[in-house]
Amino acid sequence: MAVNASPEIIREMEKEISNTIRDIQHISNGIKAGVAATSSWNDAQAAQFNMLMQRIARLTTTPVDTLNAALPKLEHLARSLDEYNRVRF
Repeated sequence: MAVNASPEIIREMEKEISNTIRDIQHISNGIKAGVAATSSWNDAQAAQFNMLMQRIARLTTTPVDTLNAALPKLEHLARSLDEYNRVRF
């Protein structure tokens, strides 16, 4: 039985996940900066807007921890595949 997987593909997935993490953090920072720009607004709708945008910023960062946790596991898988591919029967 052979393993039909490529360590290069796994490493490409790692790179894509890293890019996704960076993009999510950029989006979250943009939302936070937008909220900070509206800090002078002082009516009830502004308070609701700020609360909603803060919540959205927190929700955008929620998957970052999960994605960061996946990166070492993918690298371990890629290294395991490298080792497996070096074995000749």
